[in-house]
Amino acid sequence: MSRLTRRGRLMAKRTCDRRGHAFALGRFLFRTPTAWEYAAAVACGSDPDAQRWLGWLPGSVVAEPMRTEALRVTPGTGPEWTKPDPQSVDVVAIDLTAGRCAGLVSVHAGEDGGPETGGYLAPGYRGHGFGRELFAAGLVLAHEHLGLSRVRAGAEVGNVASGRSLEAAGLRRVAGPPHYTLPNGRAGAAWWYQHDVAWPRQCGGPQAQWLSVS
Repeated sequence: MSRLTRRGRLMAKRTCDRRGHAFALGRFLFRTPTAWEYAAAVACGSDPDAQRWLGWLPGSVVAEPMRTEALRVTPGTGPEWTKPDPQSVDVVAIDLTAGRCAGLVSVHAGEDGGPETGGYLAPGYRGHGFGRELFAAGLVLAHEHLGLSRVRAGAEVGNVASGRSLEAAGLRRVAGPPHYTLPNGRAGAAWWYQHDVAWPRQCGGPQAQWLSVS
């Protein structure tokens, strides 16, 4: 009963506090995940199609049958996520209608130390236009929660779906380094995108002290 009550509080949460971020956008609730939700979010990007573009280290990829099990996690359950990436602010995308974790978006330190946003969706949510909402949430997190006036995003040349979603979310193509390196060491040609606002804001949630507020 206590777990169900806690789940109800988490799913009703729409504002930020010192323990995490929370905001609704389109179909999804975006918020700081529990440990189980984060496991589900990692599973969302662990399939071969996603890894073609994400290129995680092998130890970070969730293999079957654990991937299927993790994707069944019920949002709002699990202990507090106590070991987040020290150079990334991550929020999980929760499909409130289906009651499942649908992906993850983050604002993190790029290769040059500046703020970048990026994310991915679970297999069942790809190809339906939800990428625009995912990357729009990254902009909301950057501009309205972390106080950043500028945020960039990169996509590998050839990843047309990501490029279209970034532009649909409002980012524009800009010049940038011709190549970038994925976590597994694979280097590829890159497209770069950027979004600026004149008056960014900070919320009451955890701030990215490792990023320079521009």
